[in-house]
Formats: sequence, structure tokens, C-alpha cells
Amino acid sequence: MQEDIEHELCDREITAVVHGFMQVWNKFEATLSKELTQIQERLHGMYPGRESHQDANYELFYRVSNNIYFKDSVTMSEFSRILMVPLSTATRIVDWLVDNGFVERLPDPEDRRIVRVTLTNVGRELHQTIDSYVRQRIQQILSCLTNEERATLLALVGKVVSALKEVAR
Repeated sequence: MQEDIEHELCDREITAVVHGFMQVWNKFEATLSKELTQIQERLHGMYPGRESHQDANYELFYRVSNNIYFKDSVTMSEFSRILMVPLSTATRIVDWLVDNGFVERLPDPEDRRIVRVTLTNVGRELHQTIDSYVRQRIQQILSCLTNEERATLLALVGKVVSALKEVAR
């Protein structure tokens, strides 16, 4: 009986933490979106002589570029699987990225039937700029924690992320 009460209390606490995290994350994403819009002119200024990317969605670009940046390139099917979208949606996203000069399609050197997607120099620079900004914001947010608390938080979040990856398979 006592064990059931403790289990129910733990479930409520977990639910409250998850809901709180979701609310904070939504606010973080909204703030990030606003701040990225504010630095949009700086991002446009990185490429003098290039047409301004008025329709650029830097959030989408950053989410996508994170999956390409550390790999030299990805195939269209890998891209579709990583984003968990149908190949037709992945193709539209890549079309948009190509139109904005952020990525390019290249034939696979071993199998010309396969199309690979890679970041252009502009795409790499843009990814690095946004990534640096996001890292600064996260460091600012985590500055309320001691080094020990930060290490504990990162270890625990790492475990949770690993568990989420297993569930998502």
C-alpha cells in the first residue's frame, strides 16, 4: 500500500517535471526563433553580394544541418530516415536548402544512382554561426548551476536521451 502511494507520487512528480520541461522548451524555442530573426540581418550580412534569404527558416536549417555537419554527406534516404519524414518531404526540404545555397546535391562516387546531400561553404558557415549562438545561450542558461551540478545534469540527461533513442527505434 505504501509502495503504491510512493509510486503514484513519483509518477505525479515525473509528469510535472515533463510538463514543466515541455513548457520551458516551448518558450526556449520561441525565444530562439525570435532571437534568430533578430540576428537575421547579421546572417544575411555574412554573404555580401548574395541575394538575401528572406524566406530562410533558420530553425529548420539548423535542425537539418546538425544531421549533415559532422558527416561529409548523407544520402537522400538517410536524410529522410534521420528527419523521420517521407522521401517526398525530404526532397522538398533539400530543394529549399539548395535554392537558398545552403546544401548541394552530389552523385555518390561509388554509385551514381545515389544522390548525396552536403553542406556548401555558406551552409557550413551558417551552421557554425547558429551553433555558436545556441551554445552561448545554453551556457548562459546553465550558468545558474555549479560545475558539479552541470556534470550531474549532463550525465542524467545523457541517460534519458539514450533511453529515448532506444524507445524511438
